[in-house]
Amino acid sequence: MKKREKINTSKNTNKKGNQFDYAEIYRQLRTNIEYSSFEKNLQVINFTSTNPSEGKSSVVSNLAMVSVAKYKSVLLIDCDLRKPVQHKLFQVSNKVGLSDLIRNFENFDVREDTYFQKFKDKDNEGKLYLLSAGTKIPNPQEMLASEKFKSLIEKLRSRFDFILIDCPPISAVADAIPISNVSDGTIFIVSAKDTNKNDARTALTQLQRNGVNVLGAVLTKVDAGPDHYYSYYYSDK
Repeated sequence: MKKREKINTSKNTNKKGNQFDYAEIYRQLRTNIEYSSFEKNLQVINFTSTNPSEGKSSVVSNLAMVSVAKYKSVLLIDCDLRKPVQHKLFQVSNKVGLSDLIRNFENFDVREDTYFQKFKDKDNEGKLYLLSAGTKIPNPQEMLASEKFKSLIEKLRSRFDFILIDCPPISAVADAIPISNVSDGTIFIVSAKDTNKNDARTALTQLQRNGVNVLGAVLTKVDAGPDHYYSYYYSDK
């Protein structure tokens, strides 16, 4: 059973030279997501952004790791089938993953760990499972929009308490749309240093026009002062 250290997304320090408590930031993010809807259980959350390199994958991985303190089983799925990175962050193989699972979906037993990488935090009882992107395929959007993918998410709900999905950015491809439509809510990542305001507005409009439940946004790459977080979450409800 593998043990992993927390992945920090920045090394910014305050004026006194003390590093921010990033784990607390992601715990607050988790809590805000949980309380962003009182009428619907938010079990499956996906994350997208306007462009690549805005901090999306780091936010998802850190949130997944702190979530094992509350949930018995947390699943992180890398749905960026074109440029997957989660297996690199966790330093594991990507030879078998999501694309391979869907290809063999009829024989898939959700209770088995054949397709999952498992991690145990020594300080918590919960376990983190990673479903990497898997073998590269020529038609990711077709697969992600398929009934098999929709059925897979429903089956995974029966085993895992909290499911986080790393999606491709909106500006590059439309893969995030069908993923968002089978999730309970979507978090939009915005980089303070990289994201163009007009491009972000266009991306959000595209999500909303497709019926996506956008819960809120996370701002990353902030030049943090002593009284500011590196990233924060807000609800648009």
